[in-house]
Order: sequence, then structure tokens, then C-alpha cells
Amino acid sequence: MRLLILFAGLLFCASAFGKDIKIFENDYYNGLKYKYEKERYMAVMIDDGIPAPDIQNSIVDFAIGLLGIRYRFGGESIWGMDCSAFVQKVYGMAGIYLPRTARYQAEYGMYVSREDLRPGDLLFFRTYARFPSHVGIYVGEGKMIHASSAGKRIMISDIDKDYYLRRFLFAKRLFLYDPEEIVGGEK
Repeated sequence: MRLLILFAGLLFCASAFGKDIKIFENDYYNGLKYKYEKERYMAVMIDDGIPAPDIQNSIVDFAIGLLGIRYRFGGESIWGMDCSAFVQKVYGMAGIYLPRTARYQAEYGMYVSREDLRPGDLLFFRTYARFPSHVGIYVGEGKMIHASSAGKRIMISDIDKDYYLRRFLFAKRLFLYDPEEIVGGEK
């Protein structure tokens, strides 16, 4: 839903600046059957050569600021939090408001392959349920920051460990673009 609002804002800003951006109106896009294919197409169209805003680069910094906080299932405060509360808090600091659970957070963003991971991408795992039940934030160099029940705190872990490889489901990227940069406006 937030993605659609972003695109609507983008189109509004583009028309306000006299530019005509038609990312939806073509035969290829209209011929795509699945929602994730359309999201991927839209993200590629918008992501092509556009610099990420400073806040997107700050996601990892926000996450690192919470390192060491105790893990507590269902917790949402500095006294203890679980993986999805951690991700919700970090993205909230960046102005992106995600649902409370990993299962519903997994519905946002665009799918990314493991080979194309960038810092700030979300990694989803199947732990105690068939649906995404664990989430972490990729920090680069094959590592993620997450609230670990095994480690009992927010920590950095290697995503290539056997435990995570066997449980990995997919990765998602949330785009935090500034419409001014997309349409070439002045700040």
C-alpha cells in the first residue's frame, strides 16, 4: 500500500513539474500476471540511476544503535524486543511504518536475490512456522543484524551459517525515494 502511495506521489510530483512519467502505461507492464512481477518492474523502472536518499543509507546506522538490547519474544521496548519489533523500530526511525510481525512485514517491498543484497534489505526466515517468522536487516559482507532468540540480544550474525541457509525464505527491499530527486526538482 505504501508503495502505491509513493508511486501516486511520484506521478503527482512529475505532473506538477511538467514531466510525463508513464511507468504503468505500457503493454509489457499490463501483460504481467503476478503482483511481485509488477512490483519488480516498477522498482527497476524507478531505481534506474536514481541516488538513494540519505535516510536509506542510515537504516544500518539506526540498527547498529540498538545492538545489545535484550531479546524478548513480543517485546517492543529498549528493555527487550523481538525481531519484528526491532525491524519495525529501525524502519520507523527512517519514516517507514511497517506492521508489527515478520509475517506481515514480508508483504512489503520488492523481492531481491541473495546475490543482489544491499545494506538495509530485509531478510526473512522460516523458524517456528511455515510463514516468515524471523526477520533481520542485511548490513553487508554476508551479515545481518537481528534480534536473536538464540543469542538473547540484538546482534550481528553471518547469513551463510547453516542454520540461516536452511531457513532462508527470501529478501525484500523497501525503496525510500525522494520524489524531488526522481523528477529532477531543486531542494
